[in-house]
Amino acid sequence: MLSSLDAPFDCRSKANLSPRLVLTPLARCALVIAVCGCAGAARAAVLDDGFSPYASVGYSYDDNLFRLGDDRPAYDNTRGDYSTSLQAGALFDKTYGRQDISLQAKVSRVSFRHFSQLDYNGKDMQGDWRWRVGNHLEGHAGATYSQVLAPYTDIVTRERNLRTQRHVYANGGWTFHPSWRVRAGASHDRYRYDLPSQAYNNRSVQIGEVGLDYLAASGSTIGLQVEQLRRQYDQRRRFGTQLVDAGSDQDSIKLKVVWRATPVTTLQFLGGWADRKHAFFTERDSSGFNARLQGRTMVDGKLALDAELWREFEGVESAQASSALSTGASAGATWSLSAKLQANANARYQKRDYDGLLVSASGLDIADTRRTLSAGLTYAPLRVAQLSVSAFRETRSGLAASLFGNGAYHAQGVSFNLNLQY
Repeated sequence: MLSSLDAPFDCRSKANLSPRLVLTPLARCALVIAVCGCAGAARAAVLDDGFSPYASVGYSYDDNLFRLGDDRPAYDNTRGDYSTSLQAGALFDKTYGRQDISLQAKVSRVSFRHFSQLDYNGKDMQGDWRWRVGNHLEGHAGATYSQVLAPYTDIVTRERNLRTQRHVYANGGWTFHPSWRVRAGASHDRYRYDLPSQAYNNRSVQIGEVGLDYLAASGSTIGLQVEQLRRQYDQRRRFGTQLVDAGSDQDSIKLKVVWRATPVTTLQFLGGWADRKHAFFTERDSSGFNARLQGRTMVDGKLALDAELWREFEGVESAQASSALSTGASAGATWSLSAKLQANANARYQKRDYDGLLVSASGLDIADTRRTLSAGLTYAPLRVAQLSVSAFRETRSGLAASLFGNGAYHAQGVSFNLNLQY
């Protein structure tokens, strides 16, 4: 599902609308360059060098925008669509004494050539404060906000469905001994959807955790973490003649390991026992091993490799299911071909076994599998400019693809972007 960002101008001519400014893709690029040039001049007059304005323009194509099943008819005899994008924003990163402040804000506009009902304005903001008190107490506090077009993987509609997410968090750790640290943290996520038919997904997720870590002289750590997660939905879902609660609680105890194997190689493991309980259909309560393993390394200073394995409970944006057990793997590589040219590639496999169903128990193995491949090139002809091209291919199969979506599908696409940052 493409969520590229588009210019704030209506570039389609319509007789029933008042005249509007029409910009070609080349004119849009010129506009972005002019905006960045003005922002760069303004920045030169600002004494605080932590401020960096940026802008980008892009053009994308997705051949299965609504993730329709291969055997399903297309909307308006059209499965794919082109989109164009424009976004502008600014970064601020500054250290005041021992306090680090990082801020980012951007606005965007997305337009589609055929499915113009999807056109939308995007907003993204985030802020983080890395705080320190004395030599033994430190942590992070911050918030993020985003408004984007929600994916169509698990819903059947061709209407615009904007998803707004608000995330606030705070955490801290006290190193009470050179080798020992206690820590605690909490976060709150709020999801809202502007499409009335998707309002059943409006929800909040609260997470709280406490932990104890042993700090090795090498920089590696090992510790124990206790976590509680609560997912609550604003609306009850209809099941026959009843309205039922799709919420759930999850308690877990996990081992957390960060191993600095070499100066350029790090392995991180977080895993243990999780117990998940549902507010309704308690016969679907489940427990088991949940874990995530991540690894990163650098080869010859030019090739960065990363990989990930996981087995975790996760939420699902579907009218029939509220959660699933996700197992999967991913691998990626970033290769600096030269000082100005970089290549990247990624592969991802995910299987979801659905749980918390708001349908009668069927006894079937309700699951789906998704595979995604992507690759891209980034060229930086100037210090402030980057040109990039990327392509992806995605497939979905399994019984759940038909029960909770449009069916088994294939999708692929390509995008081009120009990014400018001062």
